Amino acid sequence: MSTGTAYAQDSAARADGTRVTAPTHQTTVLNSGNDNASVDGVGQCAINQSKDCWAWIDKQNGTPCPSGHFCIYTNVWANEGGKVFSLYRCRDFTLRRWNGEGLYHNSNTGGAHGYLKGSGRNVLKDVAPGESGPYDFGPVYYVRAC
Repeated sequence: MSTGTAYAQDSAARADGTRVTAPTHQTTVLNSGNDNASVDGVGQCAINQSKDCWAWIDKQNGTPCPSGHFCIYTNVWANEGGKVFSLYRCRDFTLRRWNGEGLYHNSNTGGAHGYLKGSGRNVLKDVAPGESGPYDFGPVYYVRAC
């Protein structure tokens, strides 16, 4: 028998003196992104309307969040493309397949805050009007638009 590395499935004490080691695997956690992200009940339309909808992000100029809306973007930067969800109605929206970095922006008027919520509807982020920023949407299950 030749000497060398024995693997974990081999016996722990080898008669030839070789050590038992587990194979080395490098594990990398990948951000799988928000490519297939959706918001229940929100369809595609022009986002400058007084309703809930989503649109593709303009990669050249970005897609601003309309006044009176709370928006969530599947990517942080406009040149990354993706979708913008423009939420108008004051209710909790259920998110699907959001598992990476995105962006939020509150364009609500009249002082209405927006909220990013966890699985138990606990508030993870209270977003004041005019506030925006990147956010890891992995733990976000709901968004309240006002």
